[in-house]
Amino acid sequence: MLNFLTTRLRLSFVMRAGRAAWLLTVLLSATACKEQAQPAATANPLGTWRGTVKTNAGEDVAFTLEVKSAGQSAAGLTQVTGTLINGDDRLASTEGVFEGQSLKLRYDFYDGVLLARLKGDEMQGTFVRQWQKQTLTRELQATRSATAPAVVGATADLTGAWVLKVGEGEQQRLWRAAFKTANGQATGTIIPVSGDWGQLSGTFTTDNTLTLNRFDGINARIFKAVLQPDGTLVGYLDLGLFDPERKVVAERINDKNKKLVASLPDPNTYTRMSNASEPFLFNFPDLNGKVVAWDDARFKNKVVVVSITGSWCPNCHEETPYLQELYARYQKQGLEVVALAFEYTGEVSRDLEQVRIFAQRHGVQYPMLLAGSTEDAPKKLPQLINFGAYPTTLFIGRGGLVKRIHAGFEGSATGERFTKLKSEIEALVKELLAAKE
Repeated sequence: MLNFLTTRLRLSFVMRAGRAAWLLTVLLSATACKEQAQPAATANPLGTWRGTVKTNAGEDVAFTLEVKSAGQSAAGLTQVTGTLINGDDRLASTEGVFEGQSLKLRYDFYDGVLLARLKGDEMQGTFVRQWQKQTLTRELQATRSATAPAVVGATADLTGAWVLKVGEGEQQRLWRAAFKTANGQATGTIIPVSGDWGQLSGTFTTDNTLTLNRFDGINARIFKAVLQPDGTLVGYLDLGLFDPERKVVAERINDKNKKLVASLPDPNTYTRMSNASEPFLFNFPDLNGKVVAWDDARFKNKVVVVSITGSWCPNCHEETPYLQELYARYQKQGLEVVALAFEYTGEVSRDLEQVRIFAQRHGVQYPMLLAGSTEDAPKKLPQLINFGAYPTTLFIGRGGLVKRIHAGFEGSATGERFTKLKSEIEALVKELLAAKE
């Protein structure tokens, strides 16, 4: 009897344990099914992101990206705007969408796109754009952060105008620069004869190292130099493309280096006509395919401003609104403006689309002509000596001859130089309008 009861008890225990195991299995299976049925948590792209983008030389250029909501698309996708910030400069994307962990920001005016995947507060991806006839891909990474990393600043002050010796030997060139430093933070711009680099931002730290960065979609540039006991800055420039880094020695502009400063190239004389007694010839199709030529009736006895430009050129994006402003103000007095656009790919349909985007972005009312690719420019502009800056702007008198050529365009980042340049251009236009030839 005792054996029987013992057996019953054991059997009952085993049965209860079996039912418990079965129930546990069912519960775990249900939980697993429930977890599988739930979608993965969606990352949040909104906020300020601080990171680096790599140049072809392997340098890390710091950048700041601000992502904001732009509502929902018709397809139910999350729309966003991504703004690249460089000091006071803000460059917003023209399109943006976020799905799952993937962020896509389109900057159509530069034919570029930022593609990234998010994992929490980390972002990794690329910025892809056209560069001449090849695709340029830059790796990037960033972390969500509302504030920039704190730095301890150097005691010296670099604020002011500088002259830069860029490169070495026969390849050395003289450029201008302007810096401003305070409390470890630094801003400034670099000004080759081809026009300024836009506003750069960075740090000036206790080891007397000045680091200035700019990533604006089209350019990824870095200037890094150390303040020497003699007051010079010695370091390098990386233009972010396929050319090598260039050594730089910078001197603050003062009474001691007037001779050096006087040898800086003058944008008003750097590029010239091979024969000043000949008219400047052009003959290219506009955005509708109609050929516009230098001797068309619309230009006869008019003052003509010819801008050699490109939609890929940041300085051209700064010059164009000012030319449109001049055109609106002085057209009735006899001013004509025409732009000759040299684009990257040489594919007519693609290049035309980029010029259309450029014209729409700036509300251009004067003719924009597709002159060819940047590789074609030297042979299509054989009358110009020392041409290479975008933009290069020709000022033609009523008699049809070129009165002045200005290489580059010094934009808002140059401060007083920007204001002065606009005043000089307007004064020249008024002078040419008042003259007979």
